[in-house]
Parts: sequence; C-alpha cells; structure tokens
Amino acid sequence: MSESGKRAIEYTLATQAIENIIPSTEAVSMCEEISDGHLSADAAVAAILIAHGLKSR
Repeated sequence: MSESGKRAIEYTLATQAIENIIPSTEAVSMCEEISDGHLSADAAVAAILIAHGLKSR
C-alpha cells in the first residue's frame, strides 16, 4: 500500500474513532484493497450489501 493510502486510512479511522464508530475488520480490509487498486469502490459496496442481506447476488 502506498504511503498516501496508509495515511488516508489512518485519517479515516481516527475520524471514525472520534465519532465512536468502529469499522469492521472486513471494511478496513476492503479500504486497503481499494487503496491498492485491487478492488473498486463499487465492488466493495456491492459485497457489503450482499453480506448484510440488503441485496441479492
């Protein structure tokens, strides 16, 4: 992961911590994959919707 990608994720996690929001391990992993260019944001959203039963395959 690039240094700017790491900083972006750290910033996001810090902001969420201030709001008492704790992202899942899966969400953090997806953010890392998006930052690395291995996953599109659209694919990540679709996977989350399917995982939580909000959308069917």
